[in-house]
Amino acid sequence: MQHPEPELSAAPPAVPERVSRLTGTTRVEAFSDGVMAIAITLLVLEIRVPETPDGELWRELAGLWPSYLAYAGSFLTIGVIWLCHHRFFARIRHMDGLLHCGNLLLLLAVAFLPFPTTVLAHHLEDGGPNAKAATAFYGVVGALQAAAWFVMWVALQRNPALFEPGYDAAYARRESIQAVVGFVVFDVIAAIGLLLPAAAALPLYLAAVLGYGYSSTRNHVISRA
Repeated sequence: MQHPEPELSAAPPAVPERVSRLTGTTRVEAFSDGVMAIAITLLVLEIRVPETPDGELWRELAGLWPSYLAYAGSFLTIGVIWLCHHRFFARIRHMDGLLHCGNLLLLLAVAFLPFPTTVLAHHLEDGGPNAKAATAFYGVVGALQAAAWFVMWVALQRNPALFEPGYDAAYARRESIQAVVGFVVFDVIAAIGLLLPAAAALPLYLAAVLGYGYSSTRNHVISRA
């Protein structure tokens, strides 16, 4: 007596190759938040406790104003990046390779920021060529951040399926143009830093950071077909 052969379970539906390479955003957001939290904490380590005789502490604390200024600027920069990053990932639901690369480039700039902050704080009070070079170096790092945003928006422009519903390639293209503008602006500020005193270039840098943050986190009205 022959026994009937067991029925084979139906093969799972094939997943398109393009979709199978996509990943979620949860781990990326958690990792990015951790990098930014560490970088923003490291900023304060540059501010050293002054060792002074009795009665001189207030004067020494006031003399640390370059460190306070550099710390405030970098804290503001990372804070704006975090707000933009949070807003950015609220608009997407999947990641692909290019978007991962752009996000890593942004984290590279964020993790590196404590170093130009220390350089700026160390030379800001000099007021000479070193102060100008430190200010320009600080601006170049800002341009690197804008370049990272450009890569991320280009990734969405090439693959709009990464977006949440309501956003498309045209939207990503507009945002990528804004990143290009930011890149140019930060480079111009870096050049200004080589020509003008740091006291003139730094406010321009902070104004650019705030302006970029405002334009990137503003409410957008998306037209739907």
